[in-house]
Amino acid sequence: MKMLLNCCETFLIYSAIVSTFMMVCLTTADAGGRYLLSLPIMGAYEITEKYFMVYLIFFSICFAYREGANVRVTFLVDHLPPQLRLAINYLVQIFSILYGISLIVVTIPHTLQVIAVGKTLDVYNIPLGPACMVVPVGLFFMTLRMFLDLWQIKKGGAGFFKQDSATT
Repeated sequence: MKMLLNCCETFLIYSAIVSTFMMVCLTTADAGGRYLLSLPIMGAYEITEKYFMVYLIFFSICFAYREGANVRVTFLVDHLPPQLRLAINYLVQIFSILYGISLIVVTIPHTLQVIAVGKTLDVYNIPLGPACMVVPVGLFFMTLRMFLDLWQIKKGGAGFFKQDSATT
């Protein structure tokens, strides 16, 4: 299961990289056209906002979780006995999984509604459905990764509790 998840995650992260590259190219072309030629690209901001940023964020959250790129406030938990700290870590992981599931459950009907209505970008007739589908897909893979990490908490290998993740 983890091998399949890693393959899917690799595809998602490369898609996020491509999205970032396309966003940079479009933004650069738009800025160049606006300031050098007084010809901005119509809808560049909307495409960036409703497509490229969504792909970037939701296709990379699974990877970010796995790498421990989470901000944690640990000044209280660090002073607890190890057994209590471990129990709290399990509770945090379970709560995060349940929260991820609830986000998936909420975003799927919204995505289906956007597809059914046929909502498009304002400037161009590009459907918003594909961009909306990215949200539950990214959340699903992140939640699945969190679920599989339940068995790694005791070893300190779960994404939330890696020693090298960002702490405050």
